[in-house]
Amino acid sequence: MPAEKRRILCAESNKDVGDLIALMLERKGYAVESVQTVADCLKLATTERFDLYILNDTYIDGDSLELCMQLRSIDPATPVLLFSLESSGPARQRPLQAGVQIYKSKTSDFVSLVQTIDQLLQS
Repeated sequence: MPAEKRRILCAESNKDVGDLIALMLERKGYAVESVQTVADCLKLATTERFDLYILNDTYIDGDSLELCMQLRSIDPATPVLLFSLESSGPARQRPLQAGVQIYKSKTSDFVSLVQTIDQLLQS
């Protein structure tokens, strides 16, 4: 019986970017659910189990820090990766305080994002 695929919930407000992330991760063997809003992310997080949450900076119905804190109250153990436009400086501290474990700048390439996810989920 094949091993169960690791599940990732990708909450990316830009559908094209979310679809690209999902495509790359699915090619690596992950099962990916993509959503564009805070409400949809929370709905899935309360009804399904995931091995990783990928968050964006902002959504039409909230921001990543609020979303991360709500995810932490639902699921304190699953890692959260923030894929952010902010690349450095004090802006990185607030997400870490909100419960983000991994901070990846959108100035990185998508290959680097997938490698980071591989390292996280293989350990």
